[in-house]
Amino acid sequence: MSTSGENEKADMTSRLEAAMGTAAWVLRTVGAHQVEIVTLTRGRICLKPVDLNRGEQIARALGCDFPLDHRMFVPGHTLWTGQVEGLEVQVRSALRTPLGAGT
Repeated sequence: MSTSGENEKADMTSRLEAAMGTAAWVLRTVGAHQVEIVTLTRGRICLKPVDLNRGEQIARALGCDFPLDHRMFVPGHTLWTGQVEGLEVQVRSALRTPLGAGT
């Protein structure tokens, strides 16, 4: 007979294995050569591209189209987010110029 603790461990393991599979799919989709760092949890995948200028393109290829601009960080950057196979995916990119903003 299994305990609830054993069931919880099995569920956590299963979720992590599923996240690893999704991360592998993400890398195949965008090209692993374009990604410098992958951070993975049971509910989230974070990508840092080799070239931050390609971050938005990578994010959009994954369906991540919600930008959050971090202007107070040095250097500033934009974090694109979305959902892929039930996981939150975040892709860092160079700081964007929002629509309507001057150059």
